[in-house]
Amino acid sequence: MKSIEIIASDAIKDVAKRTHEKLNGFGYTEIEKTVFANGEMKTKITKPIRHKDIYYFHSMYHPDPNTSMVELFLSIDAISRASADNITLVLPYMSYLRQDRKDEPRVPISARMVANLIESNPKIERILTLDLHSDQAQGFYNIPVDNLYGSLVHAKYFEKKFKGDYSNVVVVSPDHGGTVRARRFAKSLDESVPVYIIDKRRTGPNKCEVMNFIGGDLTGKDVVIYDDMIDTGGSIIAAGKVAREKGAKNVYVCATHGLFSTKEGASETAEEKFKREGLNVVVTNSIPRSDEYYEENSSWLEAVPVEDLLADAIYESSRVDGSISRLFDDN
Repeated sequence: MKSIEIIASDAIKDVAKRTHEKLNGFGYTEIEKTVFANGEMKTKITKPIRHKDIYYFHSMYHPDPNTSMVELFLSIDAISRASADNITLVLPYMSYLRQDRKDEPRVPISARMVANLIESNPKIERILTLDLHSDQAQGFYNIPVDNLYGSLVHAKYFEKKFKGDYSNVVVVSPDHGGTVRARRFAKSLDESVPVYIIDKRRTGPNKCEVMNFIGGDLTGKDVVIYDDMIDTGGSIIAAGKVAREKGAKNVYVCATHGLFSTKEGASETAEEKFKREGLNVVVTNSIPRSDEYYEENSSWLEAVPVEDLLADAIYESSRVDGSISRLFDDN
């Protein structure tokens, strides 16, 4: 049997540890990182990994998307030079995927550039991730990219929340682009759950304007606004206001990746905005946060764990006759 090792970068080691605990026969180690006085970084593998299959867990968000990108490439180079046989990147959140096309002159297609950089290391054979911002970004890669759905864990959360009764539930997509994702989530709850759409116009980075509402009556309904990520929260908060204006009884905001970014010069943080709005927000732990962070924001925020899903995906991908598609049978 091949020797398999899970290696974790510092920011995401808690998720990696809990995933490792659910797997039998896998080794575990962490990246040792040194930051020099001038800001340069060095990464080191702390034990021999020669001829092992590596699953490298990394956060592409902490401490920020740019610094984490440098750490990613330094770490996979270190893994390669330590004579690992192959590398599977476990990237619960992948940055730069919103820049997947030229939407104005003289700009990069950043998602494609990141794909090129990742594939420049021939030992990287696979990527495991959660809810790509655009599913078609898989086409930027010549290696398998397994895009796991956050709906697989969100559905279990809301099954408990609604006690299996979805007769009063409506799923709302905060824009046209997320309609397929919202339908997938609604189907994972029950085939009968309807999906409505907020018609919005983006007027700039992290800026949007609600134009129309496409759907039926929300009076007295339990509304779940579903998206892949929450960044500054402007779009999702606007969608929540629309749902309330339409008479929704309860409004839940659900997303896989809770970035909760705050624009420079803003009068309040993203967290303060959500607390003020009184929205119930459910995310996954794809973005590493401390226990203290969740405790401070417990009045409005809850995170569901993804370790079971990642462990299932790793187990299936590590077996000769494994099939990750088995995880999607109900979606």
